[in-house]
Amino acid sequence: MTNKVFVMYPAEFLSFVKFERKFGRILQSKKFVVHCAEDPNGFIGRFCTEKSIEFQGFETWQDAIRDCTHAVLFEDRDDYFLVKQAIWDMGIPYRAIELELTRVVNRDRGDAYDTYIGRGTIWGNPYQIGADGDRDEVIRKFKYDFDNGLLKVSADFEKHVTAIKGHRLACHCKPAACHGDIIAAYLNSLDDGK
Repeated sequence: MTNKVFVMYPAEFLSFVKFERKFGRILQSKKFVVHCAEDPNGFIGRFCTEKSIEFQGFETWQDAIRDCTHAVLFEDRDDYFLVKQAIWDMGIPYRAIELELTRVVNRDRGDAYDTYIGRGTIWGNPYQIGADGDRDEVIRKFKYDFDNGLLKVSADFEKHVTAIKGHRLACHCKPAACHGDIIAAYLNSLDDGK
């Protein structure tokens, strides 16, 4: 019988290094065919291609798990409750890889958050829409400063960035594009070694 493993991860998870390390460790001792419904960052396809592992894409996660013998879920804050319930109901052994993803939410709408990153904080975007350009321009300027250590937070960057890993960051922009997306993408691309 061929072992078939279903794998799923959220689009916000941006660390291929962590994906490769964790998924590779799980698959190392057996031969598997990998099933997936989504591969938002190309991690599954890249991993399988580099390791010469057969993989199959499906239209829905329900179709993808149908004949699976195992499942691996990279999840943050119980993202996949319904998926896990279906896997459990089918008696498929699964491994949940806990992620600490940073997400950006809207403060004005009452979304729950851990850290406010608006203007006036060390994480605030010093560029204002209108005076310093349109939304895309002020985010591009923030990204340049963020990448080049030119922001207030740069003085003790490692200490500050470690403190907000896995937080819900609040700004006024979401769901529109936001400078917080730059911060979250950076944090979500790091391999935390866990």
